Amino acid sequence: MFVLPAIALPFLLMLAVYRLLHIPRQLRAGALQVPVRRRAMLLAATAAAYLALLAYTVALLAALVHTLLFAADSLPAYLELAAYALTYPLVYLAAAWTFYHGLKPVPPHMPTHPSSTEHP
Repeated sequence: MFVLPAIALPFLLMLAVYRLLHIPRQLRAGALQVPVRRRAMLLAATAAAYLALLAYTVALLAALVHTLLFAADSLPAYLELAAYALTYPLVYLAAAWTFYHGLKPVPPHMPTHPSSTEHP
């Protein structure tokens, strides 16, 4: 029961950190946008998913550091860490699903050659 989350957790953490760092960069660069249809709802859901993923990632890392450095012999600390680790894939999946529906890539603009628009 604990093997699959233990194997997947480092990969999910790397993916979450990647998303948490690159989503603001892509939004700022104009490579991502919130769809116009249902914009207010999607913007609120995407912002909530981003903040939830950020908070849960920080909480998981804090529980990991606390358990390994300060409470190495404490069973409740390990149970708290296990609770975070077992639910983290669900939090990541919910955030990824929200990002998929709430953020759309902007298609790249095709440069037009000036002679291609002229007709002889």
